[in-house]
Amino acid sequence: MMDAPPPNLQNEPPREEDEGPKVRVHPPTVMFAALVAGFLVRLYAGGSLPLPRALAEGLGGFLIILALGILMAATRAFNEAGETLQPNTPSKRLLTEGPYRFSRNPVYLAMMIFGAGFGIATSNVWIVLTTALAGVILHFFAIKPEEAYLERRFGDAFAEYRRRVRRWI
Repeated sequence: MMDAPPPNLQNEPPREEDEGPKVRVHPPTVMFAALVAGFLVRLYAGGSLPLPRALAEGLGGFLIILALGILMAATRAFNEAGETLQPNTPSKRLLTEGPYRFSRNPVYLAMMIFGAGFGIATSNVWIVLTTALAGVILHFFAIKPEEAYLERRFGDAFAEYRRRVRRWI
């Protein structure tokens, strides 16, 4: 006898016509490109944050560790639900527990916190700025299509979840 899925997961098999969200960017690539772009701009334009080195490294390190913790918790929630982190794949379940109680997008939130933390730790103002730009790109080209898909896929359950939980934090 199989256990029923936890009540926080809407366990519905994807329909055949369900192709998943139409995400037009690869989110990790967007974040990596932001970090590289910030590094390259600083090489040619300069631009340090006006923070004492110890403070910058401490605050940045804290943010990096926080981001990694959020990412690990979100990954664990995906794995436990039998879902994949690939943004274009159909969803079987609506995740609402773990870090998903606080953010509808904890993986993207972790990416933004990591980028900001890395920029602060290295006192690179450009990485902080390009991370913010990456957040805007992810918002329009990953998050919006994902949320439109989840609304179609899970209907009222997603609408209720969206009312309770903020997009970022």
